[in-house]
Amino acid sequence: MITGNFYYISDDYYEKFKNCGLMGNKAEDEEGKHGRPCFYCFRQDDLYWMVPISSQIEKYKKLYHEKMERYNGKFDGIRFGYVNAQERAFLIQNVCPVTEKYIESEYRIENNTRPVTINAALSKELNGIIRKVLRLYKDRGIKIVLTDLDTILMGLHAENTVE
Repeated sequence: MITGNFYYISDDYYEKFKNCGLMGNKAEDEEGKHGRPCFYCFRQDDLYWMVPISSQIEKYKKLYHEKMERYNGKFDGIRFGYVNAQERAFLIQNVCPVTEKYIESEYRIENNTRPVTINAALSKELNGIIRKVLRLYKDRGIKIVLTDLDTILMGLHAENTVE
């Protein structure tokens, strides 16, 4: 797995951590499996920190502006950028830790031959914000994300000590 690329998380992860504030995996319907949401990957230490992306731009722009106003122009929970030539919301507020065990597949295009990536400037900005969010959480106990990081991290660490 590569920082800056996009991946899909397995149903096993959603099942194991179902009460941890994760964005739900889109269910199968008559058209088959959706594999959504898709996640931007950032690796730190032995974990992959996954940021879901959304196509609901208007919804998240409204939320972003509300939060910016509320927090005096400082809100790191959402960023916007282009993925595969489409504008997307990067929901840093919903970041979650994952081990490789729970990665289902990589997001690829061109007949599954090329991984989807984003431009270097956006990747650098996202990585910096994710590092900041994780530093606040780890060093100062400040949780600015909606995901229950404590429970997920305990579950992942318990698996690693057993395996």
